[in-house]
Amino acid sequence: MIFVLGIFGIFLFYTIFFTEDPYEKFLLLLPVFILSIYSGTRVNVGGYDYHVYKYFYELPFFQNPYGYEIFFVLFRDFFKFIGLNYNFFLLFLSFLFNFIIYKLFVYYSNYPTFSFLIYLATFYYWHNFTIIRNFIAILIFWISLKYIIERKFIPYILLITLACFFHKTAIILYPFYFLLNYRFTKKSLSLLFMLSLIINPLSFIIFKLNISFLGLSERLNRYSHIIEHGNFYEFLELLIFVIVMLIFVKNNTSKENIIINLNIFALFIFIAFYRFAIILRFLDFFRLGIFIGIPLLLSRIKNKYLKYLIFIFLCAYFTFKYYDTVTAYAIYNYKTWLI
Repeated sequence: MIFVLGIFGIFLFYTIFFTEDPYEKFLLLLPVFILSIYSGTRVNVGGYDYHVYKYFYELPFFQNPYGYEIFFVLFRDFFKFIGLNYNFFLLFLSFLFNFIIYKLFVYYSNYPTFSFLIYLATFYYWHNFTIIRNFIAILIFWISLKYIIERKFIPYILLITLACFFHKTAIILYPFYFLLNYRFTKKSLSLLFMLSLIINPLSFIIFKLNISFLGLSERLNRYSHIIEHGNFYEFLELLIFVIVMLIFVKNNTSKENIIINLNIFALFIFIAFYRFAIILRFLDFFRLGIFIGIPLLLSRIKNKYLKYLIFIFLCAYFTFKYYDTVTAYAIYNYKTWLI
């Protein structure tokens, strides 16, 4: 448990005592390095998926009993070919994932250290310890956002196609090249959320779609029997955050507009498919909007005393969230093969 608390304590310390000048952004690489070691040397942590991926990794070349996407199979086979065992495969992924996240936070966030703290307290363990294959596709999408800002259609489409060959769910991302650049008005927002309320009672239809691309229909049918609704508290958090963002964040740059839109579309998906938690896994593509959006909102507060007060409240809240996350994913059982 000391490792689990210690890693959060390091990022909390950096968040409280470090500013965001270029030199201190560079110093953020030190806790990111420690986090990579911490994540990458875990043993039997990550729930059922840890053991599934381990079994899959140790299969002979080209064997794929789970029907995983071809690029993930080739990805595994390459690292097996160069002689890495499963432990070192996870260590490589940990460094790769955390370095990409670091670059994304430095590029998008007004307070990268705070973004890391928020991420660690909420979805870090889910993304990095459990949904590894899906997370590769998620990171590719987050990287591709740069090409939406720069209005480079071809690189975006190529990256999303690459993401699809790591995880089928990335198929939904093709139209977001156009959607994420859209600047919502009060009228268009009202229409969007009216549409989500209309879709909600009809959301079961998604399991009836016939989408042959990458065998997506087969995967939907496999999960159609899972009847579990979304987490109400997560929905409430997102709803409050989107409302506050829309009220207080004005005159946005293209980059900021995309971050806001990620949250708007996340809320739309949450309302439309609240009845089916399995479909809400699509929301993981949009989580970057939270990690970047909260620091963006904080940066817009002009009164420094109010900003400090809200910052203290958020640090306390995300410390509680971290405890909740560690409990929910049984991370307190963390072990490392280094010791």
